[in-house]
Amino acid sequence: MQPISYIFADDTTHSLAELGAAHQGLCASPPGPSHMGLLLHTCQRVEWYAAAEIMPPAFELLGRSSTSGQRAALVRLGQIAAGSRSLIPGERFIYRQVREAAARLAVDHPLYGVTRGALLLATRAREEFGLYAQVDYSDLPRLLLDERPADLRQLLVIGGGMLARAIAAAPPPGYDRVVMMTRGPRKLRRLVEGLGTVTVVRHPSLQRALEGRPYDTVIATTNLHGEYEQHVREAATGPQARDVLDLCCTLALPERPAGYRHLYDPEVLGVLADANRSMGGPALQARQWIAQTVEVTV
Repeated sequence: MQPISYIFADDTTHSLAELGAAHQGLCASPPGPSHMGLLLHTCQRVEWYAAAEIMPPAFELLGRSSTSGQRAALVRLGQIAAGSRSLIPGERFIYRQVREAAARLAVDHPLYGVTRGALLLATRAREEFGLYAQVDYSDLPRLLLDERPADLRQLLVIGGGMLARAIAAAPPPGYDRVVMMTRGPRKLRRLVEGLGTVTVVRHPSLQRALEGRPYDTVIATTNLHGEYEQHVREAATGPQARDVLDLCCTLALPERPAGYRHLYDPEVLGVLADANRSMGGPALQARQWIAQTVEVTV
C-alpha cells in the first residue's frame, strides 16, 4: 500500500480568521496542479495530501503532518466530505468541494482512488446516520434577514459560486427580486437559467439593475482582492443598501457598517449551533463508522 503523507490546518490548529485568510490567499493566487498531491482548501481548512514528500502550498500555515498509508488519508477525507468535521455538522457544501478537488485529478493520479473512495464513504455515512444539516450556510439569510420594512423586497447576492447560487435559488420569503453581482455574468446566467426572479450583472450595471430601490445584501464570494474588493464594498454600502449578511471567510467590510453581520459573529455562530445541535451525535457516529469501515475493508 502506497504511503501517503498529509498535512492539515483546521479549527483544531488555527483560528477561523487565520484559515479564512489562507483560503482567500489561495483563491487569489491558486497554485498549479500537482501530479503527486492534492490541495483542499475551504473557509475552515487547508489540507495537503501527497504520495511523496513534496512541499505543500501555504506551507507557513500547515504544521501538523502524518504519514501512515492510504487508510489514514481515506478516513480523514471521508470524514471531511461527510460533513462530520465541519463547523455545521452535515453541511452539504464540503462534499461538493471535495468532489470538485477530486474531479481535477487524472485517473492515473496516485490519489485518484483515495478521493473516489472517500466520496463513496461520505455518501454512505450521510445516508446511514441522517447526517444532513438542519440549517446550512445557504439558510442563514432566511433566519437573519427576516425583519425588514414592507417596501424592502429586493435582495442583492454578491458572488457566483455554489453558495451564492443556492441563496439566489431560494431567497428568504418576502423578497420578490434577486440581483446577483459577479465578475463573470455570462457563465452565471447559464447556471441560474430558469430562475425568473434573478438578474445577473457586473458591477458597472448594478445600480441600473437595482432601479433605485432599497435592498439587503448577502456577500458570498471568495473574490475579495484587487479592484473587485472595492466593487463589493461599494455595492454593499450604496445609498439604498440596508442590512448586510457577510458569509465570506474574512470580513468583506472591516469597517462593519450599521446592519452588518458576519458569518463568524457570535450571534451567527450561535444560530448555527442551536439549529444543528441534534447533528452532533450523527456526526460522531459517522466519523466512527468511516474509520471502522476503512479498517475492515481496506
